[in-house]
Amino acid sequence: GKLTDTEEGKAPYKYAEFATEEGVLPQNAKYSRNEAYRLITECLQLECGVNKALTFSEVTDEDEPEYKLVKGLREGGYVRMQEIDHMIRNGPEAYKKAIEEFDEKNPDYKSGVYTTEAWWEEPRFKEQLAQLRAEQGQTDKDNGVEEEVVKDERTLKIEEIATDWAKREYFKQNMDGTIDESMTEEEYTKSVWDRALFEGDLKYRQMNGETPDAEAELADFKVRQERKEQTMLERAKAELTEILEEENLGGKDLEETLSKIEPRSSSD
Repeated sequence: GKLTDTEEGKAPYKYAEFATEEGVLPQNAKYSRNEAYRLITECLQLECGVNKALTFSEVTDEDEPEYKLVKGLREGGYVRMQEIDHMIRNGPEAYKKAIEEFDEKNPDYKSGVYTTEAWWEEPRFKEQLAQLRAEQGQTDKDNGVEEEVVKDERTLKIEEIATDWAKREYFKQNMDGTIDESMTEEEYTKSVWDRALFEGDLKYRQMNGETPDAEAELADFKVRQERKEQTMLERAKAELTEILEEENLGGKDLEETLSKIEPRSSSD
């Protein structure tokens, strides 16, 4: 192979045990000299590199699990030492196993079937509510749903930053095992979108020379979120009661049960 004078950390990679069939590289293989130095330096100080002889090669196929995993680790905020340690300790095998287990446990997730604590956001509940409103002759506009508006450059930039923040948080929490294994990135992003927009707006203002009081603004944001959650919950309770009463399923027991339901805690 050939070493090239390119920057480190640009291309995803995969590794194999030295002197194995998978560890033999083709003659035309290329690898960054700086990346090679980085890998040697990190492996010499990581426990996962003790008594191991490995070969590394670049991965350019975006469908390869190594490509997705390395890109995900970097987007998730992992520093190089953490990234390399994770790749050698767990690697693509653990990644593929996690995907297989998820597919097995959630065969219908591509159809939008999932579980969420915000039961008023469930597709089934929304379908029932939409049907009820249609029968009553109500429209989205009647219920306060605004038409799509043209977004300015500032809004688009804040949403871009917010999306990146949500992706990093999803990956971190997914790797730490602090969120439901069945939750997809899209679902997670939707569940924390208000917080993501807050972080995006904060970062945008910082990028443009402002010095906001992040702690004070976060505390105020959490208070407003708690009020919003309470309002959404009360509205959902009322709509659920109306749906059940249409089916003659209401009653005192239902009222008592709904009165005990509390809103979710705001995201930290």
